[in-house]
Amino acid sequence: MKLVLLAMMLLGANTVAANTATQPAPLEPALTARLTEIDAKASRIQTIVADFRQEKFTALLSKPLVSTGTIRVRGAEMRWDTLKPERSILAINPTEAKVYYPDQKVMEIYALDRRLGELAASPLPRLASLKQRFSFAPLELSELMSNPDAKRYVALALKPIDPALQQHVEQVSVLLDAEQGCLVKAEVIDGDGDRTTLSFTNVKLNIDPGDLHLTVPVGTRITRPLEGLSSKDPSR
Repeated sequence: MKLVLLAMMLLGANTVAANTATQPAPLEPALTARLTEIDAKASRIQTIVADFRQEKFTALLSKPLVSTGTIRVRGAEMRWDTLKPERSILAINPTEAKVYYPDQKVMEIYALDRRLGELAASPLPRLASLKQRFSFAPLELSELMSNPDAKRYVALALKPIDPALQQHVEQVSVLLDAEQGCLVKAEVIDGDGDRTTLSFTNVKLNIDPGDLHLTVPVGTRITRPLEGLSSKDPSR
């Protein structure tokens, strides 16, 4: 999920300490069965093309910060093209994330831990990966959508059980389309109490997403903001 991944990367928590995670309580059989069914449908998704809208709510601002654009996914590659309010491109694969700001002619590159790269491979990471990092609880559909359709959608509250993730994320609420097997909305509350929502519309599955490769013009300044930090971290 983009919001969780960016929080971890930009705050430097790009290694997941799964071996020290608190073990979650078992899921209810009915919820387990439904999530397993959704996960099976997700496994058959090869490509995704959709529009996205991200809203960030903070106590310091009277109105949310809103960004919109498109997302395209093929296998383990994902590309977010933000169009408003400022152009940027986020390209993610299992080993690194690149953020390009064309107006500033700057590209930032972040190395991803292998396990974090597994989460980056799709807007809806596989159930097995999520269960290693979060506990699951059912959520009322009305908290994430109007005119809820319980037959088609599933709402969940995900609480991080991984200590590294708990430092930055309090809760992730997700709305899943059980018919298509994909995520349509996520809401993240971070450690400071700020809330960010991400919604997907015009979702198209298993169509040609086009070229996802990020090519930048000659003269672009390339930086690696987190390079060298891991060697200074005594826990690594």
